[in-house]
Amino acid sequence: MEGFQLIDPVGIAGGLVVYWKKELKVRLVRKCSFFIDLLISDDEAGCEWHLINLYASTNDTVRKAQWGELLHYRQRSSGEWIIWGDFNDLLWDDEKQGSRRREAWSLRAFRQFTTELGAIDMGFSGYPFTWVNRRYGDGLIKERLDRVLVSLNWKLQYDKAVVRHLATVGSDHAALLLDTDPPMVYGHRQFRFDSSVKTRIAMRWSDKVGRVLQGDRKCLRRRNRITGIQKADGTWCEEPEGIAQEFVNYFQSIFQSEGTASIEEVLNAIQEG
Repeated sequence: MEGFQLIDPVGIAGGLVVYWKKELKVRLVRKCSFFIDLLISDDEAGCEWHLINLYASTNDTVRKAQWGELLHYRQRSSGEWIIWGDFNDLLWDDEKQGSRRREAWSLRAFRQFTTELGAIDMGFSGYPFTWVNRRYGDGLIKERLDRVLVSLNWKLQYDKAVVRHLATVGSDHAALLLDTDPPMVYGHRQFRFDSSVKTRIAMRWSDKVGRVLQGDRKCLRRRNRITGIQKADGTWCEEPEGIAQEFVNYFQSIFQSEGTASIEEVLNAIQEG
């Protein structure tokens, strides 16, 4: 049997449900009107952390009070944590497209909450907005209302973790996918040639990742990481094979567009691997 926790909606507003697979070690810590706190035991990583599933109010006054309650709750609690879900608020004015811009003062409460909490925004890959009002023309509004916030030590423990925005059917919100151990794509400066197919140029990719927490080495590694790319047709690609192929197509087009009479001189300059 799968595990779950539920907060009933009030009328047509609110409500939250969390499901998890039965083989996971999950324990309920607390639930209230707008969040469910679960303790996750990760045997593989050898640690425990709190997964706080959130659905914040659309009412500004109520939501500000919720920030205060959640901040007080975390300050009295121990352990590393994730807070994710629908925050119904923005941190930056560029997280909204359409209608009037958010005034700076209207962003202060949420910013203050994240600052006092010591939260790190995990960012995302994919489409930049997670909610749309489903209107057209000048009435269309898009916002990034959903996000993943984590504690510093959680981020250091799961330093490869990424968040993706996934399109959904039947909902005005995108889904959030938090992957703590994604397949990584690394680009090396050197190009290597696939000796088995002499007409294709490919970048050598390595998925061997060492967990390095030292500052300079870690920052260098993150600069080299490629988790997604926009293809020539404008679509977004996050699959390692697709990313590699897009680089292949790009550099092939460069060689062709520059009118190289023979590709052999290019291939001879590339080390075989």
